[in-house]
Amino acid sequence: MFQFDDAPVPVRDDIGAAYGREWAYLAAPGASLSSAERIEVAGRTRTDEATSLPDAVDSLVDRLARDPGSVSESHVRAAVDDSNEPTVVEVIGIVCRVSAVDSFHKALGVPLPPLPDPRAGHPTGEIAEGLKRRRTHIPVGPGPIPNTLDLVPAEGRALEAIHGPQYMTYDEMDDDRFAREPGLNRAQMELISSRTSLHNQCFY
Repeated sequence: MFQFDDAPVPVRDDIGAAYGREWAYLAAPGASLSSAERIEVAGRTRTDEATSLPDAVDSLVDRLARDPGSVSESHVRAAVDDSNEPTVVEVIGIVCRVSAVDSFHKALGVPLPPLPDPRAGHPTGEIAEGLKRRRTHIPVGPGPIPNTLDLVPAEGRALEAIHGPQYMTYDEMDDDRFAREPGLNRAQMELISSRTSLHNQCFY
């Protein structure tokens, strides 16, 4: 899996490796959700089949996957009221990363990878404390650019692990002259990412 031998263009090895780690993380229990529930959320990003999660949470997954620009604070708060804030943050993280992996495959015209089998175990309960909502739909940490996933540190780490290979690491983002060899330079990357964000109506 994630070898991309049939892709029409070469794919860097670090991208396939990052996706492999993401699939392994997806299959494990999360901070709030069981492994089976996490796989359900991932599957919901691909199909109209509802999950066993509370209705408002399932509806949020559907909106995030298919019409992210329509998500409002009321949708997020309804999902929180139907479950809890760590569950909602975990759901956001899963949908974002699975959608990124799937979009990459669709852009290459190769089959989507099968979702992993769930692994045994209980939720970890690793949840950050002392965060607040600061004109955000959910609690976030301090700083000028809050991270939507701050409440569930493992989700933030998973995002960073896939963020670097697909875009740039946070350290690389500090370098205005960063360029991949072979590949795009920083200005070209920013142009594409800005256009993609506009097209997808990014709101976080």
